[in-house]
Amino acid sequence: MSLSEKLRDLRDRRNWSQAYLANRMNVDRSTISRYETGKSIPTYQTVVRFAEVFQIDKEFLIRELDAMLPASENQGYVLKEKPDDPDLEIALKLIQQEPELKKILLEIDLMDANRRAFYLEKMKAELRVMRKYKHI
Repeated sequence: MSLSEKLRDLRDRRNWSQAYLANRMNVDRSTISRYETGKSIPTYQTVVRFAEVFQIDKEFLIRELDAMLPASENQGYVLKEKPDDPDLEIALKLIQQEPELKKILLEIDLMDANRRAFYLEKMKAELRVMRKYKHI
């Protein structure tokens, strides 16, 4: 069964409309339709969110996503920024060393733009306070 078929089946079994699922996922109804018809492929984070919303094991959906994506010799994230960007290298190293930071960033990625902006401003404010009172 394809990912699109699984998503449709999971929604149908719960008697949810596309609009209801879209509301729970914080996306447009048309996005759900595109996923269910196979016209769009959801991101990994979106598939994880589907698993959370449907309260199922994420591997049930991720296996299908992996089969849809082109194979790569190197597993993991593909950097689309310049590889010689030292800040990006530092950030990637920090994410690899701190698994909790990776989880937090993935949660932020799932947020709508307003909530994401709120949390980013909150983190910046915390860092400013830390720099101001670092001698304490």
